[in-house]
Order: sequence, then structure tokens, then C-alpha cells
Amino acid sequence: MNLQHVKQFFQAALESSFYLSPREPGLTYEELLEVGRRAGFQDGEMGDALSQVVTQTFGGGSKRLGPADSTMTHLWAVFPLGQNPDFRNFAAFDFIVSEMNACIKAMGGGAARIQRDVLVERGAARNLPRRDVEAAITIMIAGEQFLEKDGQIASRSGLVYEPLPSQQRSQMIGIRTLNEARASAFSFVRDVIERRTDGRPTNAEALDAFPDALDRLNYGAFRGWWVQIVAELRHSNPNSAPVSALVLSAALVEGALAFVVKHAQARGLGVLRSKSFDESARKWKIDDLVASASAGKDTAILDTASRQRAEWLISARQRIHAGRMLSDHPGGAPDLRPEEAREAKTVAELVVRRVLDWLDRYPPLK
Repeated sequence: MNLQHVKQFFQAALESSFYLSPREPGLTYEELLEVGRRAGFQDGEMGDALSQVVTQTFGGGSKRLGPADSTMTHLWAVFPLGQNPDFRNFAAFDFIVSEMNACIKAMGGGAARIQRDVLVERGAARNLPRRDVEAAITIMIAGEQFLEKDGQIASRSGLVYEPLPSQQRSQMIGIRTLNEARASAFSFVRDVIERRTDGRPTNAEALDAFPDALDRLNYGAFRGWWVQIVAELRHSNPNSAPVSALVLSAALVEGALAFVVKHAQARGLGVLRSKSFDESARKWKIDDLVASASAGKDTAILDTASRQRAEWLISARQRIHAGRMLSDHPGGAPDLRPEEAREAKTVAELVVRRVLDWLDRYPPLK
């Protein structure tokens, strides 16, 4: 996949934020990485693309990033220029433009002002979704057609805006083919923005969401350890360093289960009640953690399928122990295939997701 494709995806992601969160457009660097990973991009190519795509355009203490190229934001308000999918609600654009035109005719271009909140409520009274009206206003500001100051909207040119956006759009010739990257960027950004306020972890990816769980479990001091292991796992190459992927994946499985032992005991649940956990944590073994996490009937963390995959990971990881290899493979250990390393990463994500889902069912006591 070439760099231009990655850049176009992030440009679509930033544009999506203007429609999905028009009062607070833009995405943080972490949110951009989140949507990029969900689209299947690697950290290196994302870093190269983002250095050319984003800029710190939003003031104050916000960490949200916006488009670096103002030409792109100008194009959003060029209505004959179509996209598929096209996120613009043309009824909302027609409405705000018509309201501004009426204000200009009544007050003059230099004096015409409309309170943004009033404009939104007028649109809602006409059965237009508030967010779509907000988005139309924000896009017209980004496209340098409107100005906003102290909550008031004005026309930049002071001239009546004609023809209406929908009339301009009707002039478009031809039908554009579906842009799958654009469509997926919108869906990923919508999920990320919803996670800002709906109480779900800020990351959809289980490995990235787990540090927040560590805070809830009073293990926040281990956030750095977890993030470091995840980062190294992501940079491990299944083709050239499959053993590293196995070891790091197993470390995350072991860690995710170890961090919830005391919590399960405090809740009095049937899971993770092995007597071996009464001893020092340094004596806990991943085999016991997986087996005990599968016990407890309805309170179990792992079901049969996830337990079997975790046990496979444990077995595959044992190749780092020479004594175990001599016992299990006296004729010489078989080569570790790249697909096994990729499976190890998948198992780690699966087990950590199971732990997070279990924590949602049995949250820490306050």
C-alpha cells in the first residue's frame, strides 16, 4: 500500500470529524493512530503519512489535530465536487445559506450576523438534525465561506450566496465509484468520537484499552510496562522475529490475567480461586492463570475455545526453554512459522478482550 493511499485515508478521517463532532472537530494523534490501526495500517507508514497530513490547528489546551492543507478544507464547500460516500446533508447546507442570504438582504452584508445556537435551533424546528446543521456551519467556516466570532456567524464576502448548495450539486456530471477507504474512515472515526463520552474505553483495540483497566484495578503504575510490551509486540516482525511475537503475546496474556486475580478474589467470584494464588505473585504460572480463568462456571473469563487457544500459545512459547524442547522435541524443535506468530498476536488480543468484557460484567468495587 503506497503512502498516498495512507494520506488519503487520514484526510478522510479528519474530514469525518467535522461532520461527526462539528463543535469540536479534529482528532488527537492517539485517535488517528487508533483509526489507522483498525484500517490495517502499520505504525511506520502512519507516522510518515501523518507528518504530512495534520497540523495543530485548534487553540487552547486541546490536543486535537486538523488538516495541514487548507486547500482540502476549501474543497469541502465546493458542492459540485462530489464524493462517494458524500457526508454532506444538502438540506442543512441549503438551510443555513438561505438564512444567511435573508439576513444579508435585511441588514446588509457588513452587518449581517446570526447567533449560531439560534441558527441550529431554527434548523431543528424544520426537522433537520442538529448535528447536520452544526456540521454545515463548521464546513462553511472551514471552507472560508462563513466567519464565526463570539458565537455569531457572518458571511465572509458579505454577498448573497447563489446558487444554493443543492443546486450546485445538481451540476455534477457522472457518478463517482465507492471510495471504500473513505467509508471505513467515517465508521472508525464515528466509533472513536462516541467513545469520548459514552463510557466505553477510549480505544476499541483491546491491547490499547487495557491501560485504562489497570487504573480501575489500582494497578496504574503498570501502565508504562503494558504500553511498552504492546509497542514491542506491534513492531515485532512475524517473518523475521516470530519467537519475539510469541513471547510478548504470552506476556500480555499472563499479565492481563494476573492483574485481575486480586479483584476476582475481592468480589468473591468462582474464577481465579486456585490456592496457588495465595502465594507470592512471583510464583504464579501462566498455565495456572489460564486454567483458573476458565473455571467458575458463569463467572469464568475464558470459554472453552479461548482457553484452548491460550493453551496453544503457552505450548508454543515453551520453545524458549531448552529443557522443555529437549523433552518435547528430542529430535530438534520444528521451525516456527510466521502464521503461528500472527496467531499468537490474535490470541493475546482475544484473551485481553475477554478480560475487559469480564471486567464490564464484574467491575471493581468502590
